[in-house]
Amino acid sequence: MTKKRKIKMPVDAVVAVTYRCNSRCIMCNIWQIKDFPEMAPEVYLHLPKSLKDINVSGGEPFLRKDLPEIIKNIKKACPKAKINISTNGFLVDTIKKVLPEIKKIDPKISISVSIDGIGQMHEKVRRVPNAWPKVLETVRFCRTELKIKNVKLAFTLNSENFRHLNKAYDWSKRLGVQFTMAVAHSSELYFGKDNTIAVDKDLLGNEFRQVIKKLLKSMKPKDWVRAYFVNGLHRIVRGKKRPLHSFAGEDFFYLDPKGDVYPSVIDSIIMGNINDHKYFSDLWHSKLAKKGREEAQGFESDYWMVCTARTAIKRNPLKVAAWIFQSKFGR
Repeated sequence: MTKKRKIKMPVDAVVAVTYRCNSRCIMCNIWQIKDFPEMAPEVYLHLPKSLKDINVSGGEPFLRKDLPEIIKNIKKACPKAKINISTNGFLVDTIKKVLPEIKKIDPKISISVSIDGIGQMHEKVRRVPNAWPKVLETVRFCRTELKIKNVKLAFTLNSENFRHLNKAYDWSKRLGVQFTMAVAHSSELYFGKDNTIAVDKDLLGNEFRQVIKKLLKSMKPKDWVRAYFVNGLHRIVRGKKRPLHSFAGEDFFYLDPKGDVYPSVIDSIIMGNINDHKYFSDLWHSKLAKKGREEAQGFESDYWMVCTARTAIKRNPLKVAAWIFQSKFGR
């Protein structure tokens, strides 16, 4: 008889506070979603204190005028969590007004500014005038004026911009910020499109290999782990199996603006609604959550994202370390 595995409380989450968006990205239709319900700030007090990493996302989070109150409640509910806000950086004036207030609430707040290429390429993908200068000003403000320690450029690769992968990495070094990346995935939750990366495999492979090589040359172990993650993305775009099993719905969950909880942003399976439970643990151990967890299993080639990969990597330190050692020092 198979031993029943105990489900622990989650440690990682993406919390989408709004689906409103002031970008018009070619690989995402979220901006077409109208009048999607948004929870009041006090509901975020129901998040589980077990969380260690929380990405506050959207839509565009800074479109919510009550974002500081939301962050305050998240911090209160999850005092040990590292909180990151993902933004497109376009609301420069709003960010300059609101972010200092947020930093007072959480001095260790981190910011990820999304880019899809350098200069005109970013504007082509985002379909927003002056998108690149706005990104640069937001990054400058966060890093130079607010002196936020963890500022990242977050590049999302698609068929249009893949030749800008290395350029994006080099710009992160030029600006003195961290580099993260993702591959455009399809998601029903975002009115998803087919984001299959249909480009020359040799050219794409060269872009990936260069970034992996640069990350491995870094003196920072965190960059070596990022190299492992980027290699996993390369596997996915080649149609191969992701390097590690995902614990979506166990270690991680995605929370939408109206309170529905999903195993991930890709797994459009509702595990419950945070508004229906006094304690998050009741939702997490409910029959609906168990069913959602079971339905999410088996899609081993579908996605590889920072939010779900992070916990998988932490569960497999020896396997990741072996790859890093072989890649850095092996012949």
